[in-house]
Amino acid sequence: MAVWYKLINQYQMTANPPLNLRPITAYQQPPHINEAVKKQLETDWRNMTNVHQFFQLLQKHNVKRQQIFAAVSDELAYQVNNHSLYHILHSAFNQQNEIMIFVGNLGCMQIFTRCIQKLAAYHDKQSALQKINVLNTKFSLNVIETGIANSWVTRKPTKDGIVTSLEIFDHYGNQVIQLFGQRTEGEPEQLDWQKQISTLTKI
Repeated sequence: MAVWYKLINQYQMTANPPLNLRPITAYQQPPHINEAVKKQLETDWRNMTNVHQFFQLLQKHNVKRQQIFAAVSDELAYQVNNHSLYHILHSAFNQQNEIMIFVGNLGCMQIFTRCIQKLAAYHDKQSALQKINVLNTKFSLNVIETGIANSWVTRKPTKDGIVTSLEIFDHYGNQVIQLFGQRTEGEPEQLDWQKQISTLTKI
């Protein structure tokens, strides 16, 4: 604890500096990827042996997630309708298989791993907002479904087999939620999760 308090004393301030708030810039469609780069992306994706190597792929080619998804074959990534988040949560809730939910922003990432205890959908007639709520004892997820712009299923190769995820993006092109079937490294992906993903409507 001594080291912790030393850090606090080192960086604490007597007054909070003013916030420098900047408006969010409108999302712009990323530039087109040429055929040569598409082929290289496909090859590099298929050569992955760990899901975390995907970040290296983004940096190597200086592209965004959805650019890669649109560039590679449907065997690796394909778009699904924006009701897919509720559909997959509802399936996991009914079957009570453990899933992983990653919710992040520019500052941090929260990871939930467990079965869903309570799931609720809510429609606000006045604002026309559709909301999804996961209400576990130690985890609460509140999503405005009408704020979802794009939903993708991705299939990444690893040394343990294919790892499938559902990735959700907002209207600014930000990934807001990513879902996996719960798995421990060294083990193959859940069959229940694979079946649940396969029921999502491709567009």
